[in-house]
Order: sequence, then structure tokens, then C-alpha cells
Amino acid sequence: MDSPNLERGIQLFEIGRYQDAIPYFQTALTEDVNNSNAKYFLAQSFFLTKDLDKALILALDLRSEIPNWSNVYFLLSQIYLHQDKIKEAEENIDKSIELEPHDEHAFGQKAYIQITKKNFEAALNFANEGLRINPKSNFCLNARTTALTKLNRKEEAKSTIENLLEDDPEDAHSHANVGWSYLEHNDTKKALTHFKEALSLNPNLDYARSGMVTAIKSKNKVYKLYLRYSFWMNKQSGKNQWIFIIGIYIAYKLSAKLISVSGYTFLLIPLIIAYLLFALGSWIMEPLSNMLLILDKYGKYLLDKNEKLSGQIFFGLLVGALIMFLCNVFTKNDYFTMLSLTCLAAVLPLTRGVLANTEKSKIINLIYGGIMLAAAVVMSLIGSSIASIGITVGVMFIAYTWLSNFFTK
Repeated sequence: MDSPNLERGIQLFEIGRYQDAIPYFQTALTEDVNNSNAKYFLAQSFFLTKDLDKALILALDLRSEIPNWSNVYFLLSQIYLHQDKIKEAEENIDKSIELEPHDEHAFGQKAYIQITKKNFEAALNFANEGLRINPKSNFCLNARTTALTKLNRKEEAKSTIENLLEDDPEDAHSHANVGWSYLEHNDTKKALTHFKEALSLNPNLDYARSGMVTAIKSKNKVYKLYLRYSFWMNKQSGKNQWIFIIGIYIAYKLSAKLISVSGYTFLLIPLIIAYLLFALGSWIMEPLSNMLLILDKYGKYLLDKNEKLSGQIFFGLLVGALIMFLCNVFTKNDYFTMLSLTCLAAVLPLTRGVLANTEKSKIINLIYGGIMLAAAVVMSLIGSSIASIGITVGVMFIAYTWLSNFFTK
């Protein structure tokens, strides 16, 4: 080993203490700026601690310095895949395979890229290719399990799961992956068992923690239905998803027309509510389930800071809407009705803001929701007409459903 700092860093890296290893790799690099091993492990450590920007800079440096090192292309593919840059991820893993055609991990990575592209048969073939090189590869077995789960080939998935855990029963990621597989196959009990095992092996594994949270949420029947729908939608190609969504919209419009013509207009409101729940369900369900979980004796401890806050905001706005509604009942003042509806409308931007992945998206959504609430309150206080308030809040709400995808970028 050419540097004591590099040696100590690798020791920490191998036992999973990536954050602690970083200073040692950085020191090794200050001792020798051309130490490619120190730079590679430093890039790996940044990647594994989710500092993707720093990992990418180092990996690109390494690629320019050592253009024939397959491991660097593999690392670049992993970084790009986490950044949702599928094309770059695929180009780099292809180069890695070209340089080292007997690396089973590269085929496992290729399989995960195909899973992201929803090419599940291709993913299965690449995972099997990796397993032909090394039948005990956990990385490829996990990819195979995921591909088989998405293909709904339950028995083969079960067999792969058994091989996976038999070979390495102490692998936390494998237990988490198996948990997700059981959850997708609607077996919450077994899913919870494997998430629990994964967290006992690695309490900091987010993949297992989010699985445990989802499994507990799925005990709620409404959320369980939503989860089934989400799993099904996630398996569909982008084209099929749009066909389904447009089909539902056309069915809704035709149903509304038929109800109007038939004279059973009292059915319109339930139809509209059902359609809105479908259309906005994916936005509402997450903060709603978080609200239910913070009321759960054990579930609240599994939520992270933002998840808890989204549940609290949802609860607060729901209570606010109820209070305003009751004020209207007792005072017959329609301004309270408008404020009640505004509280419900503000649920979308405010909760999505808290759960946003980027700081920019978080700020835009929170400001938008804040303006929506402030506009309704100020216009009520200065005596604007009910219609004006309704139009202002209504336009902001509809505009948000169209613009929110831009807000979350």
C-alpha cells in the first residue's frame, strides 16, 4: 500500500464507513495528486454518501487520466443512473463491458438500466448474463429479482430470492430488495419481516426504511389500493401510461355527458370527486399517508423530517378547512366557505414543496402555496367579492396542476 492514509481510508471504506473514509482519501491525494487509487475511492465514497456532483467531477478526471480503466466507466454509469441520465449511464456501462467483458457487475448495472427503461425482459437477460459469469453475484441476483417481480413471474422471483438470501443472509440491501418484491406481490407480512431484518443489519439503509414506511402505510386499505395502482403504472411504458390517463379522461367526460342527458344530475358530484381523487391521488396520497402515520404509535418514528412536516401541514390545512366550514355554518358568512376551500387547495403546493427533492422546487412550491392562502385572506379582509376570491384561488389551483411539473424540476 503506497500511503498509510490511503490504507486507513480503504479499511474504513470496506466496513461501510464511507463518510469517515473521505478525509483519509483527501489527505492521500494532497500527498500525491496523481494517486489514482485515492481519487477512485474518494469518488466512490462521495457517490455512496450521495454527493453525486463531487463524485462525478472526480470520476470524469479519472476517465481523462486513465481512459482504459473499466471501473471508472462503471462508476460513471452508476452516478449518471442516479442522476436519471439514462443515455450517459448506458454509454459508460457499454464502454466498461467493452474493456472488461467478464465483469458480472457491469451486466448487473446494465440490467438496472434496462429496469429503469422498463425493458424488463432485457433486464432479466443481462442479469442472467452476469450470473453466468458469477452465479453467486448478489448484485445480479438482486437485479434478477427486481426484473422477475416487474414481469410478475412470482415463482421464479421466489426461487431467486431464496438463492439470494441463502448465499448471503447478512446482506441488508438484499433483504430490502426482497421486501420490495414481496410488497409488490401484495404480501405485506413477509415484506415487513425483510425490511425489519434489513434495518437490524443496517439501520441507516434508506432503501429499507422507505420500504418499511410504505409497508406500514399499505395497512390502510385506501393507500393499499393506491400502491397497487402505482406499482401497475410504474410497469407501463410512458406511451401506455398516457393512453390510460387519456382513456380515463374520455370515460369521465362521456359519463358526465350521459348523466346530464339522463337527468340524474345528483350523480355528477360523486363522479367529479372520484375523478379528482384519481387525477390528484398521486399528489395527495403521500402527505395523507404521512399524516396517518404520524398518528401511528410506531410508524411516526420511521418518517424523516420532511415526511413528518408534510403530514403535519396536511393535518393543519385539513383542520383549518374544517374550522372555516363550521364558522360558515354558524355565521352564514360565505367568506368562510371560500377560506375553507382555499385551505384544501393549498394542500397540493405546500405539501409537495416540503417533499420536493431540490431546494429550488421546495422554495417555488412553498411560495406558491403561501401566496394562494395570503391572497384569499387579504381579499376577504378588504371586502373583495366572493366571486373574485373564488376566481383567483380557482385559477391558481388549476394553473398549479398544469405548471407543477415545471416547479418540481
